[in-house]
Amino acid sequence: RRRLQLLRLLMDEPNVLFLDEPTNDLDIETLTQLEDLLDGWPGSMVVISHDRFFIERTTDRTLALLGDRTLRMLPRGIDEYLERRRKMIESAAPAPAAAPAPSRPGVSAADARAAKKELQKVERQLDKLSDKEGKLHGRIADNATDFELVAKLDAELRELAGERDELEMRWLELAEDA
Repeated sequence: RRRLQLLRLLMDEPNVLFLDEPTNDLDIETLTQLEDLLDGWPGSMVVISHDRFFIERTTDRTLALLGDRTLRMLPRGIDEYLERRRKMIESAAPAPAAAPAPSRPGVSAADARAAKKELQKVERQLDKLSDKEGKLHGRIADNATDFELVAKLDAELRELAGERDELEMRWLELAEDA
């Protein structure tokens, strides 16, 4: 049914196509035909997809939303995106507290030292999580056509994001006591 809807849409030859994960639920033959059709598409297309090959085959320009929430043109395509993403992940290690805050009333020096020690431990855990997330993003990009694996990796990524949120909250609590 979705294939028929897509076919009807493409027969009208609209000026602009917005395609969100167009390769999902398509068999290889249909996917190949869609790629052939879109490869010479006369209009404009906005394609959102994890299928790296599909994007590279059907588009002339690649734009990406990067971590700083800006839309950037990537002349070298997906490879440039992966390179920038890797650099952002490497440089995104959480910054340590700039200056030690004066101890709050009721927090002993021993408690402050313990909090500082645990704070460093949490920072190391956050670094490890960032590394794992980077590797998962790379695996997702490398296996974009294996939908079952991508779904599994995405679930792992969401689990890591939950762990990271918990650790960041713990870091904030400890930073107040350190």
